[in-house]
This record gives sequence, C-alpha cells and structure tokens, in this order.
Amino acid sequence: MKILYVNPYAGGPGVGRYWRAYYLAREWQDAGHEVTVVSPAYHHLMDGAAMATGPSQHDGVDYNFLPALRYAGNGLKRLFAMLLFAVTLLWFLIRLPRGKRPDLIIYSSAHPFAYPSALLMSKLYGAKIYFEVRDLWPLSLVEVAGVSPRHPIVWLLGRIERLAYRASDKVISLLPGAFDYMGLRGLTPDRFLYAPNGFSFVPTITQTITHPLLADLQSFRQAGEFVYFYAGALGEPNAMHKFVDALEYLSPSCERKIRFVIVGKGEQAEALQRRCKLNGFDFVSFYGQVDKSIILQALKCVDAGFFVMHDLPIYRFGVSLNKLYDYMALAVPVVGAYCAHNDPLADAGCGLSVAPDRPQELAAAFTTLALYDQGTLQAMGARGRAYLTANFEYAAIARKILACSKETE
Repeated sequence: MKILYVNPYAGGPGVGRYWRAYYLAREWQDAGHEVTVVSPAYHHLMDGAAMATGPSQHDGVDYNFLPALRYAGNGLKRLFAMLLFAVTLLWFLIRLPRGKRPDLIIYSSAHPFAYPSALLMSKLYGAKIYFEVRDLWPLSLVEVAGVSPRHPIVWLLGRIERLAYRASDKVISLLPGAFDYMGLRGLTPDRFLYAPNGFSFVPTITQTITHPLLADLQSFRQAGEFVYFYAGALGEPNAMHKFVDALEYLSPSCERKIRFVIVGKGEQAEALQRRCKLNGFDFVSFYGQVDKSIILQALKCVDAGFFVMHDLPIYRFGVSLNKLYDYMALAVPVVGAYCAHNDPLADAGCGLSVAPDRPQELAAAFTTLALYDQGTLQAMGARGRAYLTANFEYAAIARKILACSKETE
C-alpha cells in the first residue's frame, strides 16, 4: 500500500522534535508499505534552519518538503504559513505521477487548514483518507488561547473540522475521551480510533553523542544534586510560569540540593529566565532546543522528569504528552501537575501528581520525590517503562492504525 502521511509539523532525525510521523512511517515501511512523510520545508518545531524543498530521506524514512513561509511567534505570518501549506499540498498532490498516487492519505491535524486539499485529492485518486487529531481545533483556540468563538478563524476551523469528521474514512484521536466531542459534530462511533502519542524503543542513532547539555548534567549529578528535567515548548499552553511559581515554596533546608534543567524554546523562554534570575533561582538551568537524540541521551543522566499544565476544560477529553512518554521510556520517575480525563501517572504508578494551580503542593512533590531512596526511584521508573511498553509502543500503534484500514475494505 502507498501511504502519504501529511503533517504540517513533522519531525524526525535531523528534522525536528515531533517524531510521531517518523516512528509511524518507519513501522509501516518495515511492514512492506511505501510511505512518504509530507511537511512544509519550515515550521517552528524544526531543530534548525529550513529544509531543502523536495524529496529527501532521514534515517531510512522518505520525506517530501514543500515550499514554506518562515515565521516567528504566533502572528499573522504564522497564519499565512498555515494557509500556504494548503495551497502547496494541493499542488504537490495534483502533480503526483500515476505510480506514486496514494492508496491512503493520513492528514495529521497539527492544524487542519490543508485537510480540504487532502480530501479533494483522495476523492480524485480513489484513496482512503484518515484525519488524525492532535489538538481539537478550534476548541483549543477558544479554551486555551482565549480566542472569541465569533472570530472568523474559529468559524473557518469549525467548518473544516465538521467536514473532516463527516468525510473521513477514519478519525484518529490522540485523546482518549475525544469522541464525546467529535460525535456531536458528525463522527460516527465506527470511524473513531484512539491512537495516542507513543515511543519507539528501537535505537535510531548509534554513534557516541557529545553535547554541552550532557556534560553539564554529569557535573550536576557528580555534585550530588537531584536533577529534574523538562524537555518541551516554553509557550503559554505549556504553563511553565506555574512551575516558577512553585519554586518560591521550595524549602531551603531540603536535605538534598535540587537542580531543574529546562530544555526547549518558545515565546516565554526569555521571560522565564529573567524571572528565575530576578528571584535568585540559580538552581534552574536553561538550554535551547536540541535534537531529540540529545534529549534521549540526557534522560539517561537525570533523576526525574516533570511537567505542568493549565487547569482547562479542554483536558476533559484527555492528554497525550510526548515528553511524558520520553520520561517513561527512559525509566525516569515523574512529577506532574495536571487534571485530565486520563491520569497516566496514576495508571502507570511512575510518579507523583498534584492538581494544577497549587504551587505549594507542587513544591512539596518536588521535595518528596528527591528524598526517595534509589531503589524506590528505580521501581517507579521501571513501572513507567513497563506501562509504556504495554500500551504506547509505536509498533503497536502503527499496526492498530493500518488494521482499521482493512476493516473498511
């Protein structure tokens, strides 16, 4: 089967940090399918400069990068880049040679603007089309970003969303409770498939890796510090300012010195660093975005991972966090502040969780975990890895997605 996996923010080795497209494509290729990942030549989740347009291969997986507009932040230029992708995708699909035309198009909705292009060409080519939902648009704009429900963009996204739920052969959701929302907008139960974010345990990079981040982590550990690690975006949706709120309640008399290492980029990165400096939080170390291979190596050198989230109604449909699966995969215990439809830390038994917007409780959780003995920490990490292996390994997720294609034949 020929599969086109279209993702406006696709990553992979040497591409960017969101590797779902790469992992799934590799598994499908190993199963004998012909797979191409289609993405813009530039997006904000890339590791560095824009990619060269056209076909290329990354660690055995075929990509095709389409012309793109460079942007920064969340302004009009980013919106124009999203709309441009709808045009370039349509042009790319129209020009496909007959022997390269897909049997299945999967449109992964980091944003859904280009879905109509994929739908149109799927009909012309007689291909199946799946709509993969990572974020619920436009609900995320309304409930997370605070955009008015009457905004024209919200109206447009709502129209595309309903079209996708009604026209797609399958709708793949990364959120376990999303059907409650999708079913009210035209999706039937037989076309809903829960396929969350996951992790691949197959190593992709085998050479020895050196990086200043890795050297610093070794130094922190050698100094006897308990190292907490965060790898991810530093924007408003990631709520990292609430992590800084909790630092004010850390006890200076803690029996073990705690170090927080933050790796990532985003519009709030500078503000977070300034605030930590102003408050004298010299135990917080910031690093820019690095390649995923560095992140995975770094997780072998830390004591625990952490994440914080807003308390938002949209999480009633669930959460699916890449960073959490990275922590679990490397058997790292986790501290999390969240409230959602699902409770992955409790299900896995791999960490401590507190409710959002309770900085004192979050600080207490940081202190408590840091004082656990090594055996307890290792047991927590092992439970997380076992839970991930049983439920979220990408090989199983890839098989699940293609198995449903046979159901509709």
